[in-house]
Amino acid sequence: MASVPDGHATDAAVLIFENDPRQAITYRELFTDAGYAAQTALPSEDVQQLGQTLRPAAVLFDMAIWEADTAYVYGILNSALGFERPVILALCTLPHQVRRAKRFGADSIWIRGVDDAAALPQLIADLLEQRREGKLKPKTPATPL
Repeated sequence: MASVPDGHATDAAVLIFENDPRQAITYRELFTDAGYAAQTALPSEDVQQLGQTLRPAAVLFDMAIWEADTAYVYGILNSALGFERPVILALCTLPHQVRRAKRFGADSIWIRGVDDAAALPQLIADLLEQRREGKLKPKTPATPL
C-alpha cells in the first residue's frame, strides 16, 4: 500500500459499510476516482472473509447501521485475524453515533452534513500515512465486542 503526495493511493483497498445503496455507490466512486480499490459491503456478508480477501487498508463504516451489526463488524475488524487491522473511519450524523464509534474503537470520525465528502480520500490518505509513521495506533474498544 502506497500513497502519493496528492492524496491519491495506489494498491490501497477501502471497504465501505454503508446500507444506503446510493451513498455506497457514491463513496465507492469517490474512492475509485482517487485511485483506491473500493468495495462496498453490508454486515450480513462474511466480514472475516472480506477482510482476508480484500485486505483493506481502511474501512468506512456508517454508524447508522443497527448497533448489533456494528458491534459484530467492529469486533472482526479489531481482532483482524488473517489480515492487518485497517484504519477505521466512522461516518456519523448523530451524537450517539459518535459516542458509539469511539467506544467501538474507530480511528477517526467524519460528521456527515458538516464535513465535505470530497475530502474523504485525502482524510484516509492522511490516516494511512499516520499509521505508517507509527503516529496512529489502532484504538482499543472501550466496550466488549
